[in-house]
Amino acid sequence: MNIDERAESAIQTINELQTQLVELTRTAQNNNDTDTGFERLKRWKERAIRKLSESVNNTEGNKLKSKRKMSFRMGDPIGNLVDEAQMYEGFLIALAHEISEHPEDILNRPTPTKLDQTETLSVPPPSGKAIFIVHGHDELNLYRLKELLRERYSLDPIVLSSEPGKGRSIIEKFEDEAQRAAFAFVLLTPDDLITQDDAEYSQARPNVIFELGWFYGRLGRERVCILYKKGTKIHSDLDGVSRIEFTGSIIDKISEIENELIAVNLLSR
Repeated sequence: MNIDERAESAIQTINELQTQLVELTRTAQNNNDTDTGFERLKRWKERAIRKLSESVNNTEGNKLKSKRKMSFRMGDPIGNLVDEAQMYEGFLIALAHEISEHPEDILNRPTPTKLDQTETLSVPPPSGKAIFIVHGHDELNLYRLKELLRERYSLDPIVLSSEPGKGRSIIEKFEDEAQRAAFAFVLLTPDDLITQDDAEYSQARPNVIFELGWFYGRLGRERVCILYKKGTKIHSDLDGVSRIEFTGSIIDKISEIENELIAVNLLSR
């Protein structure tokens, strides 16, 4: 197959992936079904990475794999899905244009070594053993989690209130300390009593939700674990997001907490 035929085939693959992306996004919007929409988007991305690696090259497949949405809209889960899909669509449009204009540069790129593939990632994987704990008013479970991470697993828990101020504002202190974290646990506990339309419910503190969104953007969802205390109202943004549920003590969920840390190589089996 000559270079023009390869370019035509690659662009056709990209156009098919773009059509699939637009279709699943429109379906999620029409049905207002965020859970299914995000699951379909995740599967689309896995398929798109494989197809780009096969039809273009491994470098472009790895570029798509490393794409991560750095924004987080509060109260708008469909908006979050659309933002992520549009980011992928922009990548595909730009790639198709590059192949059309400079097919030799893209399609004749040598297959990278494993080191080269790592270097193509736009966000390097976090390193170290620092674990940030986002929390509200449940001081007892905060203490339990902090001691569990430090004493049982020899990890380095970061609790913002325990860190020195160094003359920083609260947001400066949070950003400075959070940058060190390779993983974040978020304690969602029923701290604020809300009355709305003659109904009452309890939800997490606003700072907890803000910091959760910050870590989603910084680390990605795979490195953020929600520890959800039953009785806490879940914000619509978080519907369908996996979480560890507990009733009284997070110690009852040690095995599930361990599994999350093992999955990102912070613990070994």
